[in-house]
Amino acid sequence: MTKISLTRQGLIFAMIVIGMGFFGIYSWRKPSTKPENYPTDSKVITFLPIVKGCAETDKNQVTKSFSNRVEQPPTIKVVDNQIIYSRKINHLCCRKVKLDKQIQNSTINIYEIWSGIGCKCICFSDIKATLGNVPKGTYKVNIYEKGTEPGDSNTPMNQKLIISQQISIE
Repeated sequence: MTKISLTRQGLIFAMIVIGMGFFGIYSWRKPSTKPENYPTDSKVITFLPIVKGCAETDKNQVTKSFSNRVEQPPTIKVVDNQIIYSRKINHLCCRKVKLDKQIQNSTINIYEIWSGIGCKCICFSDIKATLGNVPKGTYKVNIYEKGTEPGDSNTPMNQKLIISQQISIE
């Protein structure tokens, strides 16, 4: 019977040959590439809503704000791979707003969802939403105002288009 003896040099040689085999198999795989029209999955795109002033809802408390501050019309702008919506608005006190999004194909809808009875005073709020990690492409961005009418939490507001804009992420 013949004994097979592995020397240190033989073992190193065998490991090198096996390693080169694995490397060769790995390097022959097709490289994975992301399709140019990457799907706009809302799990990929991040959403950061920020509301400052009277309409804040995060703290679940009434917050006071200087009334009759200078309103800023709604804007939609692109910074790198982010879409940023903002506006500054005077509104009835005791009203709250939450922001939500809906993404379907190349259409992005952002919703200001208003609620609360509305008191007999005027407050000011700064509303902003940032969508991040938006894939390259052309999108139609719509901003809507909806929710419930002041004074009656059961009567829905008519949905109103605030701004709509075609944008491109390069």
